[in-house]
Amino acid sequence: MTDIRIDEFVSECNGLGGAISLDYEPVAPSIRFSNSGRRGLKYFSISLADLVQSFEDIKKRLDDYSQAQEYSQDTHRTLFYALTSETASALGGTQTMPFFNVLAKIIHVANNLDAPFQENRMIISEETVDKTLDYLVSQLPDNELYLSSLGSTDLDSSDKSGTNIIYYGAPGVGKSYKIDKECNATNSIRTIFHPDTQNSDFIGCLKPKMNGSNVVYEFRAGPFTKAIVKAYTNQDKHIYLVIEEINRAASAAVFGEIFQLLDRDSTGKSVYPIDLVDPDMLEFIQSKAPTAITNGQLRIPSNLSLFATMNSSDQAVMPMDTAFKRRWIFEYIPIDFSSCPAGSLSIPIRDNGEIKVSWSDFAKSINNALIDNSIPEDRLLGPWFLSPAELKTPELAQQALKGKVCLYLWDDVLRHGLSTVIFDVGVKNYGQLNSSFKPNNPIFNERIEQELLNVAITQEEEAIEE
Repeated sequence: MTDIRIDEFVSECNGLGGAISLDYEPVAPSIRFSNSGRRGLKYFSISLADLVQSFEDIKKRLDDYSQAQEYSQDTHRTLFYALTSETASALGGTQTMPFFNVLAKIIHVANNLDAPFQENRMIISEETVDKTLDYLVSQLPDNELYLSSLGSTDLDSSDKSGTNIIYYGAPGVGKSYKIDKECNATNSIRTIFHPDTQNSDFIGCLKPKMNGSNVVYEFRAGPFTKAIVKAYTNQDKHIYLVIEEINRAASAAVFGEIFQLLDRDSTGKSVYPIDLVDPDMLEFIQSKAPTAITNGQLRIPSNLSLFATMNSSDQAVMPMDTAFKRRWIFEYIPIDFSSCPAGSLSIPIRDNGEIKVSWSDFAKSINNALIDNSIPEDRLLGPWFLSPAELKTPELAQQALKGKVCLYLWDDVLRHGLSTVIFDVGVKNYGQLNSSFKPNNPIFNERIEQELLNVAITQEEEAIEE
């Protein structure tokens, strides 16, 4: 199959049918795939390099995989968690069935198998894995050449095309951190949406100010207008408008007529301009950035990108209509505990006093229980749900566990009669839960206790060996 291009290859994978769709993404390069859940389609992405690494891992554990060719959630989640690619491990652990079928489709097409493709079945043998690896490796770009081409590239270069991206995922996965890799105080304008955010807050409006002893009115620019001015007056740099918690306000209403500017052409510039009917806004922009206005009309320039974050599990979220959402690229940030604050938690255990477990092991145990009970992944615990400061001392860690982690799980995740998924059946309300944090008191159910006890024992044994 080495004579077929990667985009054509992915198209053939997608043509095999089934609930999982695949699309080729030209940047990286990578493959995007979908997961159909109760809240509609969600999309995930994995790079070609991560796929190569994953199939190399499969080859090393060929006996284990060849004995598990039929999909099993528990079996394959365990196998996928052991993948050395952090992205593949995170996707395989939270999107186990879709990820399994992506690998199965890739094997099927790479080996040009005659038998019809069957969902939830992966044809594993030394020959099929080798042929798959041969094809994927043949499609990897020349990394040294690529890196050389980046030698003179500036992150602020205006050559980058403007885009609209919403980063979403569970609380604490690092959505804002992802944005901070490109944005800083000199190249970005930041804002946060809340239920009372209005169009005038986002765009700007007339507001009073004192001029000596007199009250005068002047146009006060909102974050969108500030970003427009910054982009047009710094066309040698790429500028970012960062919107945190975009779905905590009625986003389409907040954007108002600016909504039309979100459609972009191949250069990243707005396809359609808008007429600025607000004379005060028009005068302000013309005075600060005259090149932004042409015949009274405004476009978003190609050197201005809009980055936003959202957590769809937040109880205060506002729904986004389809017309608004389709003007954005949605990028899922997976849960990945390879980067996680250090620190431990003291957990009360019945008949055993209390034990200490690392924050990462605790969160993984909780997430496994939530996943097994079909709790959506955007309600799981991200690695940065607790900060290093909250884990700095045993006292701060205990307070964070009681007043933040358990409160979130009780009120937001398991509020509709699902508390026994994690907590002991004897805990009837959060007040009782909060006051039960004493040695020998059962807080969590027996499954969670046993998992944490196993992890704690492993930690103690490792400490003894060291």
